[in-house]
Amino acid sequence: MNNLISINNGIAELDGEVIIKIASFEKQAKLIKEQEEKLKAAIMAEMEAKGVIKLDSDVLSITYVEATTRETLDSKTLKAELPDIYDAYCKLSNVKPSIRIKVK
Repeated sequence: MNNLISINNGIAELDGEVIIKIASFEKQAKLIKEQEEKLKAAIMAEMEAKGVIKLDSDVLSITYVEATTRETLDSKTLKAELPDIYDAYCKLSNVKPSIRIKVK
């Protein structure tokens, strides 16, 4: 899969066929994700209504997880109010390269 990107007059251009494929894949993925979320919501509602905690089959397992609270740290406020403490506990992590695609 070489030559996906060409450089013309210093401007990078993606192959037109590739643009169409990526846009189509992204739209399909979005539609599938929306359908999945609707189905999950319906399953969860029915599990709640019927008091079902776990569903098992040969293909998948679904477990109902009750609502909880989560404790998080407001790093923005900590950095603003106590920058020395923030810096002392701040941890840097390497993030692998990736590309971001946005369908218009």
